[in-house]
This record gives sequence, structure tokens and C-alpha cells, in this order.
Amino acid sequence: MPRIALAALITALVLLALAVSMTATDAATKQPPKSIVLGRTINTPDSGCPNSGRCQVVARVTGIQMQADGTQELFRAPSEGRVVAWWLRLPALTKAQIKSFSGLFGGGPSAQIAVLRRGKLGRARLVGESPVQALDAFLVKKGTTRFRLAKALRIKEGDYVGLTAVTWVPAFAVGLNGDENSWLASRPKARCNTPPSSDRGRFMAYYKQTDAHSAPNSVRPYRCTYKTARLLYWARVVPNAPQQQTGGSPPPPGS
Repeated sequence: MPRIALAALITALVLLALAVSMTATDAATKQPPKSIVLGRTINTPDSGCPNSGRCQVVARVTGIQMQADGTQELFRAPSEGRVVAWWLRLPALTKAQIKSFSGLFGGGPSAQIAVLRRGKLGRARLVGESPVQALDAFLVKKGTTRFRLAKALRIKEGDYVGLTAVTWVPAFAVGLNGDENSWLASRPKARCNTPPSSDRGRFMAYYKQTDAHSAPNSVRPYRCTYKTARLLYWARVVPNAPQQQTGGSPPPPGS
């Protein structure tokens, strides 16, 4: 074989190998991550419980943590996919505390996660929710508990994952930096100011009504923002695989 022809053949093979390599690399970079954990931050506080001076719970409401540890929008889905699991960081409570909170808020501790689509005028639509999870059994020891979903929840890019305290949930940290931590509650403006527990009459009357967002496809106002506190929950989202284009390249403009 002449040297010029051999050199041309080698060059062609090298270019072909480079093209294959670039195509494989490009395909790999387009693959979405296997899963995303919403709510993850560098620092995570603990609940103040069981310390009686710092022990607070969130009750009969749905909340979205809008900022935590200085990170904004950490429960907003970055892509379309499926919510497959969620976590709570729970404290150990005394039997007396569990009995007291259960008496105040209509039963034993229970929670579920919600997929919420925010709209205009501070409202959000409930587009999906997990089964209600009883929490009594997990309050004997401090730790983070995972709840896998037997049926994944669909989520679209831009949707939010919130936490619903069906009765009450002690996965709640208070006394934090108000410039770095805030959450949004499913309450109208008229119910943003929660009465102190020391005013038992007003306190009981306030929590007799639930603000939990649990009716499927319903819309509720989310008009109350609370600072210096964090709902201690997370959610794992598995993004959908990107759709493959078929039928070749689109025609050039003007064709």
C-alpha cells in the first residue's frame, strides 16, 4: 500500500475513534443523575426536644422549607421525575411529652409528604401525597428515619415537596438564624399569628381547626412565612430518563 494511502487510512481511523469517543462522552453528560435528595444542606440542626425549654412541634399544617442553612428553594424539583422516599430527623421524646402533644393536637404523631404546584396569589395545588405515616414507634431514639414509598409520586420540574403534619410532628428545629432559615405554611394571612400555649383557651381554639393540605387536587393559600425554624425532612427524587429523538434531524429553517 502506498505511504500516502496508508497515512490517509490511519488518519481516517483516528478521526472515527475520536468521533465515537466524543459521542459517548456527550451521551454520558446528558444522562440525568440517578437520584436527587431535596433538602440536603451542609449543616443540619437537631430538634430541641426533649429539652422542655426548647421542645416545639409543628402541628396540623403543611409546610415547605423555602430556605435552610442559607440555601434557597431546596425543595423545588429541578427536573421531572418520581419521589421514591422521604426522611424525618426525629428526637427521642418522653412518654409524658407524647401524651401531652397527642392530647393537644388530636392524636398520636403522624405525617406525610406532599407534592405541591405553586400558583398565583400565594396559593398551591396538591398534586400528590404519600400515605399517612404514624411516628410513635420512632420517637424512642433520636435519629433520621427513612420511609420508602410503595408507589412513587410523580413530580414535575418546578413542583415543591412539602411536609404535612397530619396531627403533630417533632421533626422541627427552632432558634435558628432567621436570615438563613424560613418555611412557608398552608395558612391564610388571618391565621399567621399562632397563639402561645400559655393562653390555653386561644391555643386550643386555634388548633381545633386544621390547616393541613390533604384533599387531593385542592388549592390552599400559603401566605404565612416563619423564620428562625426548620422542618427536618428530605425527599429523594429519581429524574425521568431523557426522551430519545426519532425521525432524524429537524429540517433547516425555510425548507
